[in-house]
Amino acid sequence: MTALFAPDSCDAREMVRTITVPMGRSAIASASELLRTVGLGSCVAIIIFAPAQQLAALAHCMLACADDRGGDDAKYVETAVPALLNALRAAGAEAPYAAVLVGGASMFPGVDAAFVRDIAGDNLRSARVALHDAGVPVRAADVGGHVGRSVLVDPRLQRVTVHTIAAGDRCL
Repeated sequence: MTALFAPDSCDAREMVRTITVPMGRSAIASASELLRTVGLGSCVAIIIFAPAQQLAALAHCMLACADDRGGDDAKYVETAVPALLNALRAAGAEAPYAAVLVGGASMFPGVDAAFVRDIAGDNLRSARVALHDAGVPVRAADVGGHVGRSVLVDPRLQRVTVHTIAAGDRCL
């Protein structure tokens, strides 16, 4: 069986703590840790780096805007970006920040748009607006299409490795 993120893929480091971020949640990591999230379909992973402090924060966002169902700030793009920035600042991070976006795939190609809301498109548009409004530039993105993705974030190297079944690993 092949590992999801092979030790030699994109020079991934061994022997560091990996923090797995579930859907609708967020986490922050230092240079001695990695962040991982899996199962990005229409969801979008918002990753914000604080390069000078070698910190990274990741939110696995499910929806663009908050609704009456509640949940963690990371569940919604509009609340995730301010929450990630607050978490980074609380950990001692200072601007400039840089963001990477991953996900936002249309998982049901061929389905009539009249029957399905464009959750993926809403998530991506909302993420770009929220980051722009917060003054955080998007330095890279691997978004759209029709394939699910998994992500590994290295705060020390400020690198994001995106994995898909079809294409394997790609470094951003």
